[in-house]
Amino acid sequence: MEDLLQNRKRPPMNQVQFDEKYVYNRKTKSANKNKFQLKHFSRFYSPFLNIREFLLGTFPIFTWVKDYNWGHDLSLDVIGGLTVGIMHVPQGIAYAILANQEPIVGLYTSIIPAFLYMIFGTSKHASIGSFAVLSLMTGICVEREIELEDKPTPIEISCAVVFTIGVIQFLMGILNLQFLMTYMSDQVVAGFTTGASIHVLVSQFKDLFGLLHLPKNSGPGYIVKNVFGIVTNVHHSNWMCVAIGFTSIFILHIGKEYITPIFKKRAQLNIPIPWELVVVIISTIFGAVIDAKSSYGVRIVDKIPTGLPSFNIPRFDLIPRIYQDAISIAVVIVAVHLSLSKMLAKRKNYEIDAGQEFLALSISSIGSSFFPVYPVSCALGRTMVGVESGIVSQMATVFSCLFVASVTLFFGRFLETLPMTVLSAIIIVALKGMLRKLGDLQGLWRVSKIDFSIWLVAFLATVIVDVSEGLLIAVVYALFTTILREQYPKWHILANVGDSSEFLDNKRYQETVYFKGICLFRFDAPLLFHNVECFKRCAEKAYEKWRKSHEFYVIDVEKSESNEMMLLEVGKPTLTRHFIIDCSGFTSIDLMGVNALKEIFSDMRKNGILVYFANTKAPIRDLFDKSDFYQVVGKENLYPSLEDATTIARNRQKLLGFTSTSYIPQSSQEDDLPEIVIPNN
Repeated sequence: MEDLLQNRKRPPMNQVQFDEKYVYNRKTKSANKNKFQLKHFSRFYSPFLNIREFLLGTFPIFTWVKDYNWGHDLSLDVIGGLTVGIMHVPQGIAYAILANQEPIVGLYTSIIPAFLYMIFGTSKHASIGSFAVLSLMTGICVEREIELEDKPTPIEISCAVVFTIGVIQFLMGILNLQFLMTYMSDQVVAGFTTGASIHVLVSQFKDLFGLLHLPKNSGPGYIVKNVFGIVTNVHHSNWMCVAIGFTSIFILHIGKEYITPIFKKRAQLNIPIPWELVVVIISTIFGAVIDAKSSYGVRIVDKIPTGLPSFNIPRFDLIPRIYQDAISIAVVIVAVHLSLSKMLAKRKNYEIDAGQEFLALSISSIGSSFFPVYPVSCALGRTMVGVESGIVSQMATVFSCLFVASVTLFFGRFLETLPMTVLSAIIIVALKGMLRKLGDLQGLWRVSKIDFSIWLVAFLATVIVDVSEGLLIAVVYALFTTILREQYPKWHILANVGDSSEFLDNKRYQETVYFKGICLFRFDAPLLFHNVECFKRCAEKAYEKWRKSHEFYVIDVEKSESNEMMLLEVGKPTLTRHFIIDCSGFTSIDLMGVNALKEIFSDMRKNGILVYFANTKAPIRDLFDKSDFYQVVGKENLYPSLEDATTIARNRQKLLGFTSTSYIPQSSQEDDLPEIVIPNN
């Protein structure tokens, strides 16, 4: 193999020489002075802010309306908006019941928050409105609080929750805390929402079977009690409720899975058939014709008031009692909304402002909390229907809101004979997409066992314990797996790959070359207090593996103890062996990590081995400067690259009169370094 020096653009040097040659600048405090900026808060306190920038930044509607293509985009937004509006009506009514609210509240919830988001949001396709998981979480909170002594009304509790959610989201926005959502990994969100959908599913069996007098259960494991109660009382089911409910499920399933695809293909239209609305209309007429409530004891929606929502001040005195529920719901809203909005923005080739999204969500919640609503989010099914219908911008929200408002003002009373079992059927069919995520587990197991465990823990904790507690358990477990992975990371002995200047894992490549008396070691994790002992053990394992190999001996005579003692007397083998630590895996380090490096350096030095540190990041070198690291380890033992460290180590061996040799492995053995010795010419 040709000597590495022949292909160098610069001579090998240590870190001190490198920094002097290329003028290294230490990062000063003044450079960090403005690192933390309250980006969104600055809009409100800066007296020198340009009014135009303030308006365009805070109200994105001014930007996209100015550039709106009225001739081409309006027709697409009208069709898409009406399609989404049609979906809002049955979902709003159904999810209102799930949130323990009056049906009309679901219609109001589909109008006010969506309209406010249109003004402040940056996502062109997000459909803000009812979401099954949030409705369930709200319903649990309402059911708990309504039984207290002062007996607040369900809508008072709901509005207090919505207001608190808005305040939480606003604080997260002005403090730029969107990074917290990184702790809500895809597996946490998927497992949690799937587990919550089980709660939603079980909660619908009561109305689906017409079971009117089941006991109420709460607390950890209540879902098991509810299932037991349903199973033991199923013989008391109302057969008309069962017939209407399962017929509705059948129509929805056949329509969505079979008829709609055929219709789209033959008609060449992206507009889906609103099967939920079809079922609502048919069952409402059927319920009126047979007088379902009086004749068969079927529970119906009953009174739906028409008109505009009333303005009321939220009950702020409820906030201390419901803030924990509000935090859980706010986190779910942000996690679901941001993940879906970013996915659509990437697909449609535009950008969203995560900070502005926090502001938009918070204003939507705070503003709508003065009206009868429950918490909202971006719903996957409704949003994707809008995308498939051709929605171009948030202008579609105008037509969606107009359609729902027309139902609220004029047509709501015609839905009074709608059987509740039909709403349960709509919710159950809507959950199908979430429950299908259970089928992803097999693929997730093949890709990552840890991600599989995160999904499973999130799902089981949510199902077995409760919704809010399940989310907390899932996040804590996900963080625990991160710590666990850092505490027991992988380590590698590196080798030079072929005739390149790259040094890579010796188990991954066959065309590798080793250098006599030189061991390259890498630890793939931050070096922090929780894994320093693991780091020292790994370094010791690497040393033992190196010591047992032929590559440990600089020249053959060292294998003889008598010859080794003779060479020690003349001083030749002094520091002929070099242990190079590749620090590129240290993304961060603390004082215990610094002490571990010093300890390894001192222990190796006692054994006649010089330790080098290569690829050390600037922040880590800054910590070395601030600590007493350089009192133990000379700065000349730091190198900008593995190539620098290896070349200088070999040059030092040659100066001592040793023949430079390299090793090529016989096979990709896992536990042994190569045994073939090939002298360099």
